[in-house]
Amino acid sequence: MIKVVAAILRKENTYFIARRGPHKVHPGKWEFPGGKIEHGESPEEALERELFEEFCIQTKTQEHVTTIIHAYKDFQIELMAYRSDFIKGDFQLEDHDKIAWVSLRSMKDYDLAEADVLIALKLQENRLA
Repeated sequence: MIKVVAAILRKENTYFIARRGPHKVHPGKWEFPGGKIEHGESPEEALERELFEEFCIQTKTQEHVTTIIHAYKDFQIELMAYRSDFIKGDFQLEDHDKIAWVSLRSMKDYDLAEADVLIALKLQENRLA
């Protein structure tokens, strides 16, 4: 089981998603960005580090929103989603090839990674974050 974190960054009525680059696992899939938790890191520290490494932005991790356990073909993840606040930075793409701010309603028009679909559904059902 791989433990990963994802950010739910919100701006007005839109949410930040990013498309995985061609060199990544599940290339072309959209996701709530984040990444693996490294040894000795808290989920909150991992999320802030990942967002800085992947987008050159500084964020502050807030409350836990949901945890998704999902089995892909070759591996299983425990995906912990947290509401995150943007603090500063100019978005730069390191591991992704596109970014978008999308409403919950229009999120269905993006080819989300399977585990991220479950986060989007949870947000739509509960209006969380």
